[in-house]
Amino acid sequence: MFTRPKRPTLSIDMAPLIDVVFLLLIFFMLTSSFAPPAVPLTLPKAATGAPSETAKVVVSLDQAGGIAISENPITESEFETALRAALDQNATTTVHFRGDTSLDYGVFLKLISRARNAGASQFHLVHDPASNP
Repeated sequence: MFTRPKRPTLSIDMAPLIDVVFLLLIFFMLTSSFAPPAVPLTLPKAATGAPSETAKVVVSLDQAGGIAISENPITESEFETALRAALDQNATTTVHFRGDTSLDYGVFLKLISRARNAGASQFHLVHDPASNP
């Protein structure tokens, strides 16, 4: 009888590939940061209860370099004392900075440093939400 010679079957050994993928998975899981994602959320509204309105200390800077703390214009020389008084009055250490887009970044850094000297420990930069095209 006539028989055909058997061909060896070609196959790729998957075990080393699976080992490498598993090691990469472990590596990326251990080296990634576990910070919460910055996803915009729409928070639910409560049916009962009054909204809690916390007092804010807002430092505003206009195009000309004028400074206002909570809508009260002040001079640059009295910034630290006025900010310290506003922080004590509102019982907070958070300062919200509002500024014109044409201002120099160095102005914000100087005021944040002076606000830290006045007792502020947290800083927020107020901005308008970006419009989606």
